[in-house]
Amino acid sequence: MKTPRGISFAKKVLFSLIPLLLIVICLETLLRFVPIHEDSDRTLSGFVVPDPELIWKLHPRDQGPLATNELGLRDMPLNPNADKTILLLGDSVAWGDSIRDVRRIFPSLTEQFLNEKHEQSFEVVNSGVPGYSTFQQLRYLQLYGLKLEPDMIILQFCLNDVVERYSSVAEYGGDNVFLGVDTRRAIKGLHGWSVRNSRIYEAVSRFLVKLSRNQQKYRVQNMAADTLSPEILEAWDLTLSEIDGIREVAVANDIPLLILVTPYRFQLKNPKGLNQPQRMLQGYARGHDIPIIDLLPMFEAFLQTEKNVTLFNDENHFSVQGHLLTASILARYLLERVFS
Repeated sequence: MKTPRGISFAKKVLFSLIPLLLIVICLETLLRFVPIHEDSDRTLSGFVVPDPELIWKLHPRDQGPLATNELGLRDMPLNPNADKTILLLGDSVAWGDSIRDVRRIFPSLTEQFLNEKHEQSFEVVNSGVPGYSTFQQLRYLQLYGLKLEPDMIILQFCLNDVVERYSSVAEYGGDNVFLGVDTRRAIKGLHGWSVRNSRIYEAVSRFLVKLSRNQQKYRVQNMAADTLSPEILEAWDLTLSEIDGIREVAVANDIPLLILVTPYRFQLKNPKGLNQPQRMLQGYARGHDIPIIDLLPMFEAFLQTEKNVTLFNDENHFSVQGHLLTASILARYLLERVFS
């Protein structure tokens, strides 16, 4: 009678892994019934649709207050025969959050003022999209903006362009769903595939990001502090590198670039003490010989004489009067210094 041989080491290891594998399968199955995807801005869900290059873009609409034109933008129909075309790269401020009539947001008003006061005809292409940061504005310029052969590029910069990605885009540690769009699809490589296909891997990844990044640091108010945290400085470095990418595209194509900085309402409480972000951008602009319009002191000066006027509908989106003031400032600058 033969003596049974002992179980090989490889089989022992394999058998010992079976319980672990079953636990992983159970956890993976369980997590698929747990809603771990939080939409960090449900109010605008349905206004945008997924896009493989830009993560999201405006939802095409034929009519209504959020109608899009032939370029897929919230703008008036394109005038291809205009003498001068200005491409405006922006976010929800330029898009006109809470303004129902597209003709009353500052890009449209700027175009109207230019056409009223100049012998040449102007087309201001408003490519503003809610939630866009500088990396998306750079990509839009590369993919679509240059095809319009603009005579000028205006970068409308809102302070949350620096920090919003850290709460809205999964690649930067933000929520996985933003404006109703699954931002995980923008994560490349094996890591991206694993995040999209394994709830365990995704949960562990998010936990590790939360351990390494204090999301409370990525607040616009923290950007106005006298001493900036390492998190904010790192976010600024990334943002300025993307602005530099826009500058390089403009230089390579011999297109003038202008930066338009739109303020937050809280900064008007102490414009000279809370203008750290504007000073950061002004330093960059001076170093690269880029003209810049800082609306903060101009809004302050306006409110000194018009005390009963409201320039904001919320913390960073303009009222109708705010759009009108911005358009008049921008148009006057362009008429006096660019197209004089």
